[in-house]
Amino acid sequence: MNAMRTRLLIVDDVPENLHTLMEILRGDYALLAATSGQQALQLARRLPPPDLILLDIRLPDLDGYAVLQTLKAETATAAIPVILISVLNEPGEESRGLALGAVDYISRPVNADLLRRRIADQLELQRYRQRLGLEISHPVLAPAVHRRPCLLVVDDMPENIHELIEALKDDYAIQVARSGVEAIEQVAGPHTPDLILLDVLMPGMDGYETCRRIKTLPAGNRIPVLFVTVVDAVEHKVRGFALGGADYITKPFDIDEVRARVCTHLELARLRQHLESMVAERTAHLEESEQNYRILAEYSPNWEYWLGPDGQYRYVSPACESISGYRPEDFLADPGLMERLIHPADLEAWREHVHDDQARLSALIFCLQARDGSERWIEHLCQPVYDRNGRFLGRRGSNTDITLRRRMEHRLEFITHRDPLTGLPNRVLLHELLQQAITQAEHSGGGFALLFIDLDDFKTINESLGYNLGDLLILAISRRLQELLPEDTTLARIGGDEFVLILGHQAGQPGVDLLAQDLIDALGKPFAIDGNPIYIGASIGVALYPSDGQDVETLLCNAETALHQAKQQGQRLLRFFSPEMTQRARERLHLEAELRRAITHDELFLVYQPQVNLTTSKLVGMEALVRWRHPERGLIPPNAFIPLAEESGLVVSLGDWVLRAACRQLRAWLDAGLTPPRTAINISAAQLSEDQFVGRIAEQLRLYVLSPQSIEVELTETCVMVDSERSFQSLAELHALGVHLSIDDFGTGYSSLAYLQQIAVNKLKIDLSFVRDVTTNPNNAAIVRAIIALGKSLDLEIIAEGVESPEQADHLRSLGCDSIQGYLISRPLPADEMAAWLRQWPASSEQTGQA
Repeated sequence: MNAMRTRLLIVDDVPENLHTLMEILRGDYALLAATSGQQALQLARRLPPPDLILLDIRLPDLDGYAVLQTLKAETATAAIPVILISVLNEPGEESRGLALGAVDYISRPVNADLLRRRIADQLELQRYRQRLGLEISHPVLAPAVHRRPCLLVVDDMPENIHELIEALKDDYAIQVARSGVEAIEQVAGPHTPDLILLDVLMPGMDGYETCRRIKTLPAGNRIPVLFVTVVDAVEHKVRGFALGGADYITKPFDIDEVRARVCTHLELARLRQHLESMVAERTAHLEESEQNYRILAEYSPNWEYWLGPDGQYRYVSPACESISGYRPEDFLADPGLMERLIHPADLEAWREHVHDDQARLSALIFCLQARDGSERWIEHLCQPVYDRNGRFLGRRGSNTDITLRRRMEHRLEFITHRDPLTGLPNRVLLHELLQQAITQAEHSGGGFALLFIDLDDFKTINESLGYNLGDLLILAISRRLQELLPEDTTLARIGGDEFVLILGHQAGQPGVDLLAQDLIDALGKPFAIDGNPIYIGASIGVALYPSDGQDVETLLCNAETALHQAKQQGQRLLRFFSPEMTQRARERLHLEAELRRAITHDELFLVYQPQVNLTTSKLVGMEALVRWRHPERGLIPPNAFIPLAEESGLVVSLGDWVLRAACRQLRAWLDAGLTPPRTAINISAAQLSEDQFVGRIAEQLRLYVLSPQSIEVELTETCVMVDSERSFQSLAELHALGVHLSIDDFGTGYSSLAYLQQIAVNKLKIDLSFVRDVTTNPNNAAIVRAIIALGKSLDLEIIAEGVESPEQADHLRSLGCDSIQGYLISRPLPADEMAAWLRQWPASSEQTGQA
């Protein structure tokens, strides 16, 4: 029955929000729902009234503030705790709600664990007040105690400490610690604080470890710890609660929020201590009296009981009903009821526990089924009681509902070992499962395969279609993989687009190569996401135990090496590991280190390839291309180090070097009396996504006193689409600066046309793959004709790269192409040769970009 359960009234006019809150709370409370302010007031006035109200601020008739004001003005509803929930983040909104009588405030999106904890705290506070006959007090007021409570502020940032001291010094005595070690020393010292405000992100010992150590101290276990942090992730809150934290305050904090949280938890701690002292005082006088034990137990929020020597209940406290759903008289009339409620897996341990005759207090955690069918986790303390003559008087026990704590522990366990989106094992659990597979194979003399799966182009699809659709795609992929895999297979997700498979070979199953190819084929079929077909592929690398490795790290490394080989050779490929791959991987790592050094040690240089107008034969531009002259290996081709730079993250540093070198050379040519044309500089997706990208270009132009029109930013269409929102913003800023924009390899990338209307492009460059056979392949000729027609319709300049013959040039001219670039005109030239070329070849004044 729900009649005995704690009743919550949820007020929200948005069905999705109402559904979310009810899903979070339905297992713990009897829920009422209202979708307007008037309906909320009607439900709050009914008997029995709700024990707590969750109130949205934005409602269609009365707003949340008006509803709150009315509730507090009426005697029948004034004592009901109200927690405000809203997406509003305007200054003062939280203060306004607290001033009107709200006990707390939670922002959307709602964190489920934090919501449960805040509700539990307020309900516990309400129960204590009712037992002690106290009226509900305003949470922003300092608690009425004989001395000023002492707060310990733990933070390594002086400005944060100062802000908290200024806000709290009038009501509280303040102690300060600037590290976790210092905080522990103060808690263990003679002046123990009443509450701790603990920063999470501190150097050395962080807030979580500090809290854990504080809770192991005799004095620290009772002190409320409020985490203060900029980190607002679910797993961090779960971890903090599991370690004994009382609440979270997120930076930048609202001072009224801090005061409210501090006041709430100080009052909770004060009332707990008051009740405990009352129990302790009365226990000293009434230890042997069953009647007096009953008096003491009435004060406890726990389910207390007294079991006589004959096994019959002498007393059961009222709290049993809020935990189990059964009333005290149910247990008094039926001593066997308790055993029928306990989960069968815990029953034997329970029987041993309650029949332990040792005169000591012992604990047991078990699960029982409440009257409404829900599972409750209980921490049970039990102790036999004897009189001064050693006569057995019975057993005294206490049951504490730890369901919320247990749920948080399970949630922390899940987050630690599982991918939160798919529920598959994550990297941590994969290591454990892989070690188990190795141990099992060692004992059995068998083997297994480790498959490293990487999705092709997932990042582009994810960022183009949106992260919500990307999540749906990952879920669909994981389901499809699981449908295809044998039952004894372990599938893990260890990254955004990375899955790992542990495949044990059983008789009658297909070989590893056949199964892997089946997976590649299956992932190549379209996925129906939000009503649209989405195409994606996968590449797979395979390492075999024991031939390719006999420990976890070696197997994972070798499977990833095989995957890298597959992706280098194309998409949707399967590759098995071989020792030669390891050697190539080592060489690649060595080359990466050398490239990092080359960028800072002037081993790079630029060459320039001219661009000529097909009609006037005048020089209209040139493209700056980077080359690497290795001190030992000689000239390293671009296709050997540019992809490496992109994969290793060095492409931003490399791109910055090219930008500086090109601007420096342009200034040198100008100072020598030459008139260089506009120079194209290739830009990567990583550069374009950086916040300071446009600023760095502007800085180089100012440094070398160059007109913005003297350079042209050249980028591929795929590069634009990797982070389209940020890319469009950067390109708009470049256009406003006066820098020309050119789309390279046009027609070969993702979403070729959709973005052209959104960015101010000046030029389209036809990819050499279309130019190469333009005179002999009708399909290529048709594509080139279409690109030129599109560009002309958008008033864009058209240039073709890779032109090597007069026939290609003539054909492009006949199709309306403006300019060409390629070996027909010139190979890429070093700066000194390009200077001589500039003196001999006529340049178009319109294309120099000089003032």
